[in-house]
Amino acid sequence: MELIGELFWSGQAWPAAEIAGRTGEDFIFKTTGKGRHIQFREPAAWWRNFSEVDLNDANAVIGFVRRRGDPFGMLSPTNQADSSKWFEIHAPLNLAASRWTRNRTGTSVCGEEHTIFMSALMACPEFREGVDYRPQLLLDGGFSLAILPQTLAGFMITSAILHLQSRVDMALCQQCGDWFVERRSGTRFCSPSCRAAYATSKRKGEE
Repeated sequence: MELIGELFWSGQAWPAAEIAGRTGEDFIFKTTGKGRHIQFREPAAWWRNFSEVDLNDANAVIGFVRRRGDPFGMLSPTNQADSSKWFEIHAPLNLAASRWTRNRTGTSVCGEEHTIFMSALMACPEFREGVDYRPQLLLDGGFSLAILPQTLAGFMITSAILHLQSRVDMALCQQCGDWFVERRSGTRFCSPSCRAAYATSKRKGEE
């Protein structure tokens, strides 16, 4: 199966999220406020950050919710959510991440064999049943598909599939710690804002 088109994601991160309790091995979390809107028009490599989250670490779990949102879209100011389904996508994303070299400085390169890893991701319900496709005309008169995941989990899974398909190089941002697609060799930051923040912190450290 080959995916063509542009991947879109629009959702909410929850900076005010807190751990409300625990049921067995799963964390329950809650939030207040309106959250922070996030939007992407391309695959995001920080699905690898999710694959590295320790699901037994409350700080790691709630840290992801604060920064990126609730993977299954259940959390709101009026509704608690939990991590009970996280393993369903954590395991296949972790398996997909194993295709890249694990070095955390420099370029992380994707291996050649990736078909079975794409198949494992495509078998996930959040991809198989939770991604919509909408025809769209391009400005040049061409035709494409808008790929529209219904949840953050679906967005991360689709991002991983597309990255496996294209075998992109990745790197770890030296400021925020996010994985990102390395479009130019030696890039150390995922965005101009992270580059500027790193330079500012370094200057302050030297004062």
